[in-house]
Amino acid sequence: MKSISLNITKAASFLAEGAVKAYEPKVKAAQEALENGTCEGNDFLGWLHLPSSITPEFLDEIQAVANTLREKCEVVVVAGIGGSYLGARAVIEGLGNSFAWLVNDKKNPTILFAGNNIGEDYLFELTSFLKDKKFGVINISKSGTTTETALAFRLLKKQCEGQRGSEAALKMFFHMEFSFPMFAAQSAAIWMVTWL
Repeated sequence: MKSISLNITKAASFLAEGAVKAYEPKVKAAQEALENGTCEGNDFLGWLHLPSSITPEFLDEIQAVANTLREKCEVVVVAGIGGSYLGARAVIEGLGNSFAWLVNDKKNPTILFAGNNIGEDYLFELTSFLKDKKFGVINISKSGTTTETALAFRLLKKQCEGQRGSEAALKMFFHMEFSFPMFAAQSAAIWMVTWL
């Protein structure tokens, strides 16, 4: 694995001599605290060894979810708020075409978001848009009790059941667990639904 290196030669004229070198002990201590899990926030370090902790079976499971949504949905609604919503959105916008939703080629579902607010206009417009669409929902919630996400999920579940029937709708809802590897992988799954 390659190491990250930093070339600051162009910035050197703005720094006092030895300014960067003075941070070396702090950087080493911070890295050691991360690796040992002794730093502040050590209960959120799942990302530290994320690439090596994902198994081929886990990737297969993500691909299966992506395939199901791609094959059976015109629209996928990501229900979440805060980091759950923003993580998914960042991956989609960072790795995809910014205007794909405008030129929907019908190869991949359009991705929309819900649960990031409780504006009645937004929810009304979203549910109106989905009335004649085959849609699925990826629900992302750490606690399962966040008001905005829970409200959006309940509205979408009821609508999907009304449009597809309870049994068929059940197969269109995916809940993401909030362990960090799953949290990171949810964004990958959403990206896979959209672009692969």
